This record gives sequence, structure tokens and C-alpha cells, in this order.
Amino acid sequence: MVTIRDVAAEAGVSIATVSRVINGTGYVSQSARERVLEAMRKLSYQPNAIAQGLRRQETHSVGVLLPRIHESYFSTLVFAIEKTLFAHGYRALFCNTEEDLAKEQDYIAMLLGQRVDAVVYFIPAEDRRANVEQLLEHGIPVVLLERALPGVPASQVLVANFDGACQAINYLLDLGHHHIAVISTGPETIPTDRIAGARAALERAGLDRGLHVVQGAPDFETGHAAALRLLAESPRPTAIFALTDSMAVGVLHAAYKLGLRVPEDLSVIGFDDIALASFLIPPLTTVAQPIYTIGETAAHILLAQMSDPDLPPQAVTLPTALTKRSSTAPPP
Repeated sequence: MVTIRDVAAEAGVSIATVSRVINGTGYVSQSARERVLEAMRKLSYQPNAIAQGLRRQETHSVGVLLPRIHESYFSTLVFAIEKTLFAHGYRALFCNTEEDLAKEQDYIAMLLGQRVDAVVYFIPAEDRRANVEQLLEHGIPVVLLERALPGVPASQVLVANFDGACQAINYLLDLGHHHIAVISTGPETIPTDRIAGARAALERAGLDRGLHVVQGAPDFETGHAAALRLLAESPRPTAIFALTDSMAVGVLHAAYKLGLRVPEDLSVIGFDDIALASFLIPPLTTVAQPIYTIGETAAHILLAQMSDPDLPPQAVTLPTALTKRSSTAPPP
């Protein structure tokens, strides 16, 4: 195993000089620096990043708090975060919180013990304010995803949920639908502005009873069960807007089970544009949010703040866009 002593011998300098080059501290002449870097390349020497970080009060690690890491949306998000951080020499520690406040607090204690340099925090509810403030009090830069916490000096990366939900309802209205049902879980799992956008668009169209808030996670099982109930009503909806793609997939399966054709008998819209959406039969019309860009943007904000702790918090809102596919059509 190549050591710092071997590098010093190869470069013809002292161990202290090699250490100053590796850690970026103290004066080293340009010629000596070049000899050290060449020796490191020649010997394939890799500095111990953890030991370096501890000496500089850094660990080159970033905590990522997410509620349901197994879902497609979050897997894309964590891929973007990890890829961006890794390219800049940082490693991500992923924490699956399941929207459990006590579990989040345990993970935050662990991240503080691990001395992470920053945290990405997917905020499921307003009552996480104390958790975020705890991280900030320890001088740890934080980027919030999903929802803002007014008055908390943390960066945030959000999407235009309200506008996206309005786009979906308005599109169904333009197609001629008047029996529209919206399936949502509660505000602890669906962004409040997404729910508000759907409600506002329905009310403008005089369809103020179309929003159905159900219990459960915003997943396939919840969408499937809700759709079976709604499609048993008379008159049944001619269109269903599920506020996540995972729930929309459940709606498609419920329609198939009941012998309904999509989109001939029932139009279906989702929200997210997960990778699976375009491969369904029929391909799913959905409100696309830039999932990869959300993660990438959050990582870049943290990288900038870790490089310059004096940077003020940043607020970024990314657009949504209705992606029209074959699961929607005019009503029968």
C-alpha cells in the first residue's frame, strides 16, 4: 500500500511538504507542488479523504432525508443527488424516514454524530421546522425539498405544483369532461399547493365536490382502492386525476378490472412523470416535474454553500409541464 512517505521519497521532498499539497495548506513552491502531484500520479496514491476531512473539520459527506426511498420518484431523485455530489468528491448518506417524525429525529442525531457537511431534507410536513432549525444551529447548510418553511433560513428547491394541478384539470375541461374526480392523500404526503391547485381549478369549473382526499400513502394500492370506489358511483367519473403517478397506475388497473377502456371510457392523468409513465398501456398523460433536475439543483446549491458558508439561502422554483399521452381523450 502506497503511503505519504513513499510519495515524499519519490518527489524528493519532506512528508510535511506532501501533506501541505494534499491539504492545500501552507506555502509550497510551484516546482515542489508539481513533483508531488507527479509522484502521486505515478504511484497511484489516493489520500485518505476521511482523515483529511477530520483535520479540516470536514467529512465530505452529505445527509439526505427522504420519506419513501423505494418509490420511482425518489429513486430518480437520489440518483441525481448522489451522482452530482460524487462528481465533486462528496458521498451521500441516504436516510429513509417513512414520514415518521421520531425516525427523522433519530436520523438527524446520527447525521450530526457523523459530522456531515450538509443535508438535503425532503420536508413532509410543517412540524419538521424544529428539525431543520437544529441542523442550522450546528452550522450545517440545508436544502429543503417538496415544501418551504417560511421564516427558516434554509435554501429550498420547489416545483410549481399549483400551476401543474391547474393545467391537468383545465386540460380535462378542454376535452369536454364535466364528471372529474381527483384522488389525493393528505397534506402530509402530497404538497399542499398541489392539492390547492386541483381544488381551485375544480371550483372555478363549478365542480367543487370532485376532490377526494383518502387515507394512506400516495401509491398504487391507494389509487387502486380509491378508483374502485369512485367508478362504482352513478354517474361515474369520466376522468380521474391522481395526484401522483403511482396512484394513477392504480387507477389504470382498477379500470381494467372493471372492464373499462382507457381512454375511451375513462381518461386518467397522473402527476410526476416517473420513468414508468411512458411505458404503460396506454402511456400515461401526466404533469411532469423535472425530478432529476430537482436533485441536481439541490446538490449544486449545497456544493456552493459548502464552498462559501457566507452565501445566503437560495430559493428555486422549477416549472411543471403537462405531458399529453394516450390515457386521455374526450368523454364518451
